[in-house]
Amino acid sequence: MSKRLFKIVLILLILSAATAVWIPHQQRLSETRAALAETNAQRLELQERINAATAALESARRELQTQSTNRKQIRSDIAKAEAELSKVDPESRWVAPPASLPDWNSGSPYVWLRKDMLPKLPVQAFNENGAVNGDVASVLTLNEKQMATLNATLTKLMAEYRAIETAKAEKTDEALPGIAGQKGEKLTIRVQPQPEEGKRFMQQFETALRDEIGAQRADLLLQTSESWLDQQFSQSGAKPKTISLLRHPDGSYNLSIKSGSSWFSTGGPWKIIQGQIPAHLRDLFNDIVSPQIQQPSP
Repeated sequence: MSKRLFKIVLILLILSAATAVWIPHQQRLSETRAALAETNAQRLELQERINAATAALESARRELQTQSTNRKQIRSDIAKAEAELSKVDPESRWVAPPASLPDWNSGSPYVWLRKDMLPKLPVQAFNENGAVNGDVASVLTLNEKQMATLNATLTKLMAEYRAIETAKAEKTDEALPGIAGQKGEKLTIRVQPQPEEGKRFMQQFETALRDEIGAQRADLLLQTSESWLDQQFSQSGAKPKTISLLRHPDGSYNLSIKSGSSWFSTGGPWKIIQGQIPAHLRDLFNDIVSPQIQQPSP
């Protein structure tokens, strides 16, 4: 091979080797440029989002500041209005309920309670004739018409049931222990339970309440007086109630009452003793009550 040809071949080999190295390098360079361009685009997009978020945050801060200023102004206006109104109507300042219950404010004439607290209070919702007590009616905001209509029905039902119970009462010589062994005039009355009649009248009593004042207020009254109503309408067990009264020679009395498993005894003058005997049964003891202190039952 001639020297000239050898040089040409050598040059071609060098160019081929250079080309083999350069082409991949260019490809990598192009890929790097593309990746860099994409990264720059993402950076610009991210920057735009950051700028937008910053602007939104700043706008929210300005809005919050505006609202806070407005609230302060509103509170100030309300306070001024309440102050002016309290001069004209002092009771108006207590109209709005407190933030939490129960609430005691020494300056307020009112106490705020939840409705479900009412049955837990030691209050007698009904008088001995079955009518709703006036104070309780005021708490439940019952008007005069409601009271008149409701109490007429309730007292009528109570009187009708008590008439049935009184008719079934009987005298017995079996005085309760503690009375039987003492000297003096004795009288024992046994009142047979009337569970069926009691249930019927109790249902009518409850229905009258709900029909006149609504289920919510009626249930509050029924829950408050559950034990009392249970006793009035013979709903506890099937055992009779036995009442023994003893009159001592000095005019004082001893009284024992057994109802189911419960037992009660007391002593003293008739004006104290009589309050422990159900009103509709008091006349049954007139035979041993001093004539000068006998009074007709209400």
